[in-house]
Amino acid sequence: MVYIPPFFQQHGLAPDADERSVKRAYAKQLKKIDQETDLPGFQALREAYEEAQEWIRYRDSGRLSQDYAAEQQAAEANSECQTPVPQQEAVSASSEDMAAFGAIRWPEPVRPLAPPKQTPDTETGKAKSLPDATETATQTLQDSDGQLAASKAERVFAEMLMAMRKCAGEKGYAENQLQLAMSDPRLGSSDARYAFETLVAAYLARGWRHGNGELFDAAFDIFNWARDRRRLLSLGRPGHVLERACKEMQAFLERPVEVHKAQWELLKKLRQEKNPGDGYLEANFKKLLVLDELYPVWIWMVTSKDNFHIWKAQYDTLQEIARAKALREAAETEARNKVEPGSGGTFSAPGEGAAAAGKAGFFAALRARHWPFGRYYLPAFLGVLALIIVQLIVHDAKTVIPPEVVVQQPVPKTPAARFDAASRELSRAGNNAGKLQKALYELVQLSESGYAKASYQLGWYYREGTQPGPDEAKALNWYIKAAEQGHLEAAVMVADYYFEGRGVNKDLDAAVRWYSKAAASGQSLAQIKLAHLYADGKGVKKDKQRALELISAAAEKGQPLAQSELGMIRMNGLYGTQVSAEKAAYWFMLSARQNDAVGQRMFGLIHEKGLGGYNKDLNAAADWYGRATRQGDAEARKKLKSLCHSGTYPDCSDT
Repeated sequence: MVYIPPFFQQHGLAPDADERSVKRAYAKQLKKIDQETDLPGFQALREAYEEAQEWIRYRDSGRLSQDYAAEQQAAEANSECQTPVPQQEAVSASSEDMAAFGAIRWPEPVRPLAPPKQTPDTETGKAKSLPDATETATQTLQDSDGQLAASKAERVFAEMLMAMRKCAGEKGYAENQLQLAMSDPRLGSSDARYAFETLVAAYLARGWRHGNGELFDAAFDIFNWARDRRRLLSLGRPGHVLERACKEMQAFLERPVEVHKAQWELLKKLRQEKNPGDGYLEANFKKLLVLDELYPVWIWMVTSKDNFHIWKAQYDTLQEIARAKALREAAETEARNKVEPGSGGTFSAPGEGAAAAGKAGFFAALRARHWPFGRYYLPAFLGVLALIIVQLIVHDAKTVIPPEVVVQQPVPKTPAARFDAASRELSRAGNNAGKLQKALYELVQLSESGYAKASYQLGWYYREGTQPGPDEAKALNWYIKAAEQGHLEAAVMVADYYFEGRGVNKDLDAAVRWYSKAAASGQSLAQIKLAHLYADGKGVKKDKQRALELISAAAEKGQPLAQSELGMIRMNGLYGTQVSAEKAAYWFMLSARQNDAVGQRMFGLIHEKGLGGYNKDLNAAADWYGRATRQGDAEARKKLKSLCHSGTYPDCSDT
């Protein structure tokens, strides 16, 4: 049975209605809804309208009739075939992957889910809703081809896993296969790519499996999760698990190189071998236990927990064998050292009889009759020991420090605590000269001790201060001191001062020097500003390739300004690059999600023109134009206004 969206039924539209008829019905119904007070009603209407628009495009493409014909052929084939022969290899290759899909808990999608489909109720004749989309594990957004984005993502994901298992062990196999999957045309829509990214996150969050040893690192690099934590956390529970794993991985890599390299070799061996040998287990299993304590989430995403349990069972067996051997040797030693009755040992007591003669030891000698006073030595010794203990207790009681003295002892504050207190005091001082001087004095003391944040705070105060007013020269001096102490943002400020000639003569060489220092340490804003200098040849020799490298590095770190700029470069083929609408759309999407106005405007253009693998979607275009407009982007306002001349969109009120 061919599915018809409920929007058609609710508004009395024929199945062959065109887009204009659907728009008129939507606009008519929109006038009946107060968007400020009835947000759920407006959202449901908008979702139903978008689903209807997508269905019309799918119908007009001719694929609806093809699907219907395919369904008929499949039904006929099923009725004719009695016992179809299964393809064992294909089933075995994908069964594990399909089992993984069933355990995935999908996070909330970026865009709202389509409304539930409706089927006629045979008893009442009215439409009734199918179970809500959130109640099924694999229902997500409907993309422009009329198929579920999740279904496409699942197929691409399963194919990627099978390909990875075939080439596991080759250098860079996980990254290569993930790159190929991301370029698959079936992931052309943003919804399908988001569903695929969610599948990868959920799969990784369930732990390591054979054949995906390097997928964790590859996914973090390609999806930029390490630098874009908000994107990672938007993936729901799997994203939160991976975010914690990311922190643990960074802590692991911060250890000395020789240490974490040796530990990584241990994790790789655990991934590959079930029986490493008794000697290796004895030497290294305790190290694994320490790693499990330090990184309880991350290590099980990069190595085998099943092999760990096997190793543990083998190690426990070795320990039991060692304990049994030690007990046996102790018993043999005790038997050898035991003095035989009547042998006349060094501390034996002759004449005591057979039982006494077998006893040996120091205290037995003390009790011997031939040693004068021996029987009284032990009680006397214990009595003297008791008197000494009593004297010590009385002495300690007399020298106890009074509680009030302990309370009065000053507790030293850490530099961070002192800085926080001084910053609060500075913000609250207002016109109180006493409090202001006290806060400034504390910050100066911290700065003199090498605390870079205090130096930077003093620079900010003199740049923004109101008593008696801004002092750019003093601000620059403090920023220089903070930069020399390692504060990267301060280094960018120093470069800005020299570049603009604020508080100092304009000096492009000094600006380049400070931008370069911060950029070399990974400061993304410095990388962008230095890239502009290389692109324009200001203070340095003009070098487009170096400019592109710096912008790309900042974009990879998740800097939204760099991402939108890199999108512009790839869109127009600047700096010697090839024009690539797909890569441009990718960078615009990342920038737009981080609320960058330029990225939002350009991502709206991608949807308006249907570029970079995205299908033309004027609703999405108006939405992104509206977001950029609300941030003051004049060009986005013009484009939104142009769209609103030919259609009705919720964001038209912003123009």
